[in-house]
Amino acid sequence: QQTFIIKRYCLCKQFETVYRQVRSSPMDITLDPTTNHPWLQLSDDKRKVQEALNETEVSFSTQRFDSWPCVLGWEGLTSGRYYWEVDIANDGYWRIGVTTASSKRLGRCPMNPSEGFWTIWRSTRQFFACTKPETELPLSLVPKKLGVYLDYEEGQVSFYKVETRSHIFTFIASFREKLHPLFAPLDGRTLITLSSTEVKPETGLMRADSLPFKA
Repeated sequence: QQTFIIKRYCLCKQFETVYRQVRSSPMDITLDPTTNHPWLQLSDDKRKVQEALNETEVSFSTQRFDSWPCVLGWEGLTSGRYYWEVDIANDGYWRIGVTTASSKRLGRCPMNPSEGFWTIWRSTRQFFACTKPETELPLSLVPKKLGVYLDYEEGQVSFYKVETRSHIFTFIASFREKLHPLFAPLDGRTLITLSSTEVKPETGLMRADSLPFKA
């Protein structure tokens, strides 16, 4: 039992180190009003999104989602490392991750990596990584504050439950075009808020797929 406790302590310390390093690449995100579905309402500062009470008037845009209730981050990511955090209020249903600049906006399609989407999805009594087929995740990992880490060159998108500093899931891919953060509140109670992440930069960033605990 003593050996188990020591090993567990060492693994937790290793995770803390990795988590701090992942958070050393913070960025602020604003929501792009040319992409949001008409039933999504954005706050004036473009940092909150939730389902609207009525369909909103929006301008025509080829980048606007017309079926999936999604909105993209304004910032396009083509190189480097990035980390952002999202507050998810009211224990609702949602989908969050990243997508390519050319992914489908009109109509519905499977939101998985083969279609240019790397997301996790909280639905009724279930929690998934949107792989093909979907990967079921423990409900204990459903976050109230979600951390998302992107390493473009390494082809890595990782998700973290911030309040417990737990790794949720990591996608490994090969990115060849601009990526955008994606946010989708899937019911009327879900409020998604983009957090301001102020972290002192650190060096020696480790790959999240080297974490001691994997989903």
